[in-house]
Amino acid sequence: MGANRIQTLAYHEVLEIAGHEIRLLPAGHIFGSAMLHVTRREDQATLLYTGDYKLRGSLTSEPTELLPADTLIMETTFGRPNFVFPPREKIVADIIHFVKSTLEDGEQPVLLGYSLGKAQEALAILQEANIPVMAHKTVAEMSVACHEAGLPFPPPPVFEGTLPEGFALVAPPNAVRAKQVKGLKKRRVAMLSGWALTPGSQYRYQTDAVFPLSDHADYPELIETVRKVSPKLVLTLHGSTREFARDLRREGFEAWSIYGDDQIELSLEKEEEASPLATSPEGSLGQGQFADLAQTITKVSETPSRLRKISLLADYLRPLDDEVLALSVHFLSGKLLGERKALTLGTAAIRQALLEATQSSLAHYRQISNTTADAARTARILLEQTQLESPENSGPVNLTDFAELFQQLASIPGTLQKSSLLATTFRQLLPAQSEFLVRLLTGDLRAGLKTALLEDAVAEAFSADPKQVRRAHMLEGDLAKTALLAKSGTLDSASLRAHSPLSPMLASPEPDAEAIVQRLGEFPIHLEPKHDGIRAQLHYDGQEASLFSRDLRSLGEEFPEVLEAAKTLPAPCILDGELIAFAAGRQLNFFDLQKRLGRKRHQGDLFFGEAVPVRFVAFDLLSLDEENLLESPYLERRKHLEELSLTEPFHTIEHYQASSLEEVEQQFKHALAAGHEGLIAKEPKSPYSPGRRGKSWLKLKGMMPTLDCVVIAAQQGHGRRAEVLSDYTFAVRDERTGALATIGKAYSGLTDEEIEDLTEHFKKTTLEKKRRVQWVEPTIVLEIAFDSINPSKRHDSGLALRFPCIKAIRRDKGPADIDTLASAQALAGRKP
Repeated sequence: MGANRIQTLAYHEVLEIAGHEIRLLPAGHIFGSAMLHVTRREDQATLLYTGDYKLRGSLTSEPTELLPADTLIMETTFGRPNFVFPPREKIVADIIHFVKSTLEDGEQPVLLGYSLGKAQEALAILQEANIPVMAHKTVAEMSVACHEAGLPFPPPPVFEGTLPEGFALVAPPNAVRAKQVKGLKKRRVAMLSGWALTPGSQYRYQTDAVFPLSDHADYPELIETVRKVSPKLVLTLHGSTREFARDLRREGFEAWSIYGDDQIELSLEKEEEASPLATSPEGSLGQGQFADLAQTITKVSETPSRLRKISLLADYLRPLDDEVLALSVHFLSGKLLGERKALTLGTAAIRQALLEATQSSLAHYRQISNTTADAARTARILLEQTQLESPENSGPVNLTDFAELFQQLASIPGTLQKSSLLATTFRQLLPAQSEFLVRLLTGDLRAGLKTALLEDAVAEAFSADPKQVRRAHMLEGDLAKTALLAKSGTLDSASLRAHSPLSPMLASPEPDAEAIVQRLGEFPIHLEPKHDGIRAQLHYDGQEASLFSRDLRSLGEEFPEVLEAAKTLPAPCILDGELIAFAAGRQLNFFDLQKRLGRKRHQGDLFFGEAVPVRFVAFDLLSLDEENLLESPYLERRKHLEELSLTEPFHTIEHYQASSLEEVEQQFKHALAAGHEGLIAKEPKSPYSPGRRGKSWLKLKGMMPTLDCVVIAAQQGHGRRAEVLSDYTFAVRDERTGALATIGKAYSGLTDEEIEDLTEHFKKTTLEKKRRVQWVEPTIVLEIAFDSINPSKRHDSGLALRFPCIKAIRRDKGPADIDTLASAQALAGRKP
């Protein structure tokens, strides 16, 4: 906007425009914030637009002033009855106590608040309490601007990486991952936000404390505002617009969401809705109410203490009956259909269901999604904005209802039909319930529920030995079954059995052959080639066979010929091995094998089917004739495997013995020349340890040359990286045209500090922004490591890097130094 179109206006000064009188009133939001009051001269009709505001006093904002108005347009960020902030004196006292106790413990207090507004209030609170304080550079810049505009508190010194003893630091939220702040090794961090009143806020912010210091009005202030302005019409925007408007109508005001469409639902309004996460009646836990599970997850997410998490989970699990116990453990583990099946429902299907359920536009959905970076939170906000009445009590209520829903979603073939069923469910649930449903569907419970923690919770719930629980889980491959065994006191009955897959034993990487020799310590060293395929586990009970992936997913429908061939095996057994693409006496590459993934038995040859033959390369034997061989030494298991005399499509992996470092290096070269990924070295006396990546198996892989690529786009991350640009799309140069050709996308390999630095750079060099993606000037060169290069229609180079990882930021190179498309094409034709 040109300078000639900017006009300053003091509070209460009248500006006349086209028959209207315009006044600015102090909003109390932050320093200099204003409400807009408009009077139409011809009929003296008035309108008050609040913008962001609050009625509570503060040290850095002017006292709020309200004038009566016929029409009130107001923000309702905290427009739900549960948002009632404590007295300001208590909040300030709690903040000061946090800072002083942190300093007394010899640690460094860090307060997080937005650079403009919240940060100045935090600085003023500390200065008034005579606590020395420094400001992050962005906070300092805003504080200087406020001081020059008349804020009486002087700007504090700028934090440049060193925080003197006895000082506190005020910084914006995204700076918590910055290099300088992370360099404070004894930091204790608190978030300042009105959202502190929401469940799980401390866990979500990943801070040591959260204080509800807000520059927005809470629910009582919103009600007080309406009563003081006494409008004929209220229009609400931001936050819980429809819900707050509904509450006002119950108070006798005409009030509607500015988003529209809620007037037609006036006749549908019902009595006060029940709390969406209210606990079940006492003694009803065994009935498996969804609300009980949701409340438990909420409590677990709120505590950073591992022991407290275990205790809360154990208290929840202990009284459940068998059916609900199994379902609860499956849901907590993210196994909505049990251990053997996965519910494939992408975020696109969930988004479509929400759009259908709320009749919202895609643009509005994206606006919320870009703000939250959280699919479940987006669902809740969207439903709160559109769901006026309490849903009919016809949706899923208990865990068995939800289990049936998940089975239905899995059985429906089309994405549109799945979305339609999910949309119907959203309409039947309260927004908070829908939020937890989306968390279950996406596997994003945000409660820190790792397998080991759930195992310990099961052990505590049923007074069992944690080691026994882990052993039983290892053998059964199903934590729900393990929980039932723990409940009945029969963990000793757990056993290795066909068709119950185990988590595979994993190899630890070593940089070179010398490291392997040093690690294993004695010759001969037992070596096997490392194939470029899919890790698989084959179970044969003498009549039927089953095939499982590394993540214990069934592969039977994708490789039916392997199951059929397994019926010719000489004895019941469980084999661990690798599926490879194999034809005409040679191994094909992984790209050929990928054509078989996701293809079902009923799709037939039109969708590749058996057009890409496979071989099962067996490298370990876990069970033979129903005898558990897990504790047997590797060489003994190897001997039994060789005695099976496998025939095609089964093959026993080659085995070499190296008596010197030179022989290990020679075998490594032979493996690479044969097209393998490298070597696996195995300790001869080692047992098979399911799910463990120990030092009994070591891997040595050949590396492809790296490619120097230039970043052309950066995308906002998720979870703890939601506020930085951490996903990078990169390109090589087409030497024929000079154009950049995309070849991949990577998000791993850099430190948090490096990502923070790149985020600042990319924000300054953004050319265009589309939703969460920012197209940037091609100036940053990354060195990219990868496993292989495959043909791809996804990228305009026609190629895609497999498993790309950022090896380094090449600040010594510019766009002119990046690799060419011809170089990448040449690498695509070779093996590592």
